[in-house]
Amino acid sequence: MKNGKYRCRLFIYFLTSVMGLLFFTVSDSHGQLQTLKLAIPQKGLFDTSMPTLMADKMGFLKEGGIKPEIFWTSGGAETVRVVTVGSADIGISTGTESLVTAFMKGSPVRIISAQMTGSPELFWIVRADSPYRTIKDLDGKSIGFSRPGSSTHMILQLAVDHYKIKVKLVPVGGVPDSFTAVMTKQVDAGWSSPPSFLDRIDKGEIRIVFKAADLESIKDVTLRVNFVNASFYEKNAKLVKSYLNALKKAIDYMYQNPKETAALFAEINKFPLSVAEAGLKFFPKESVALTPVSRVDFSVELALKLKMITKTPTEEELKKLIVAE
Repeated sequence: MKNGKYRCRLFIYFLTSVMGLLFFTVSDSHGQLQTLKLAIPQKGLFDTSMPTLMADKMGFLKEGGIKPEIFWTSGGAETVRVVTVGSADIGISTGTESLVTAFMKGSPVRIISAQMTGSPELFWIVRADSPYRTIKDLDGKSIGFSRPGSSTHMILQLAVDHYKIKVKLVPVGGVPDSFTAVMTKQVDAGWSSPPSFLDRIDKGEIRIVFKAADLESIKDVTLRVNFVNASFYEKNAKLVKSYLNALKKAIDYMYQNPKETAALFAEINKFPLSVAEAGLKFFPKESVALTPVSRVDFSVELALKLKMITKTPTEEELKKLIVAE
């Protein structure tokens, strides 16, 4: 009888020990998150900010073993610089031609996914009392963009060529800075992205003079990409893939749950839910798909035309630059 009780206690002790070990192992594996430093431009914009923030909120990043550390930038060359010097591991939403240029100049960068194909969201505004009604009216005037090497810079260059006008291009920074520059007449027109200032447009304080979507030539072009520091990628390819998987889950979730998406969008920007809901309509899901990286030839030609690079990259060079699946 005593032996039976002893065996029973021994079995319970063994079972408890095993369960405890399993619990510790599972908890420990989930607790070991690797910090991933992300350079994200234009805090609060839907396509740049929301996928990562939603992935974090829903636990998709944690599932992939990732703890995000975000560095907010003003875009373009600043984002490239932060990643190339190793201050961040991955850069988000940067002009494709800027990455081609950086790579051809020897910078350690690799393109890991598309970020924006076409440009259904960007537009340019003027004051309500401005005499300018279309971009053609801005011939000889000043137009603001965010930063050199950004997609706003590239789109303006394309628009100037398309409409055959001469303008002064002025780097003004982010959306709030652009609005200030327009309202204080530092520039005649400035860039914006929804839902910023849609309410002011409705109130008649400002109006749109040009939409990037008006340029047919860019509708199938991946204008912005996500990229990684090459040295980091060589050592952490699986982690980078986990991040992209988390982004894809987040993008799918956002479009399946538009009310929750609008609520988070409104929260991070501190504007009314109705404004957030209006802003989401500018971003069809296919425009923010991570694959494919399309029409890189277009970005190469633009970089050559703007004298950002002096020669066309070879097929082998492009294969080395673009590691996106």
